[in-house]
Amino acid sequence: MPPLERLLARDEHVHLVTREHEVVLIGPFLRACVVLTACLYAAVRVAGTGAPIPLRLLAVAILGLIALRTLVRLARAVGRWQRRVLVVTDRRALLLHGAISRRVAALPLDAVHDIEVVRARPGWVLHYGGLVVSTGGRRDLLFGLRRLPDPDLLLGLLLGLADELPEPSASPRWRLTPGGAPIAVG
Repeated sequence: MPPLERLLARDEHVHLVTREHEVVLIGPFLRACVVLTACLYAAVRVAGTGAPIPLRLLAVAILGLIALRTLVRLARAVGRWQRRVLVVTDRRALLLHGAISRRVAALPLDAVHDIEVVRARPGWVLHYGGLVVSTGGRRDLLFGLRRLPDPDLLLGLLLGLADELPEPSASPRWRLTPGGAPIAVG
C-alpha cells in the first residue's frame, strides 16, 4: 500500500482503516477445498488402476496442474482481499485497491446526503453489511463494498464526521431519532 500520508491533505486525519469482512474468503477457500479433494481422490484412483505407467503419470501430472492452478487462484483471491482497503478520514472516504497499478477512489463526506445500513441474514450474525449512500441523486453501496465489518459503527463514524464538517448552506444536518435511526434535518 502506498504511504497513506501522500494521499491526505496537510490537516486531514485518518479515523478508520479497514477491509472487507473475512467472510468474503469463504467462497474461494471452499472452491479450493472441493477441487483439491477431487484432484487428490482422482489421482489416488488413477494411480491404482492397471493402466500403463506413462498414462497414469500423465493423468496424475494433469491433476497436479489443476491443483496448482487452484492454489494460485486462492492466493490471488486472498491477495486481492488484503490489498483492498477502506480509509475514512475527517473529510472523505477512500478505497485503495490494486497491486501493480494502485488505484484510489475518493468520496467527500460533504457530498453524502443519506446513509443506510443493509444486511442479509448472515450479516446480522457475523456482524457485516454494507452502507448505501446517496450522493448527487444516486444511491449505491459505498464503493460497492457489501461486507464491511461492523457497518453500524462505520455509520456512526460517518454521521459524526458529517456533523463536524463546516456546513455549506445546502448540505443536510444529521440527527438520530429516538429509535437510533439517522435522519437529515433541514
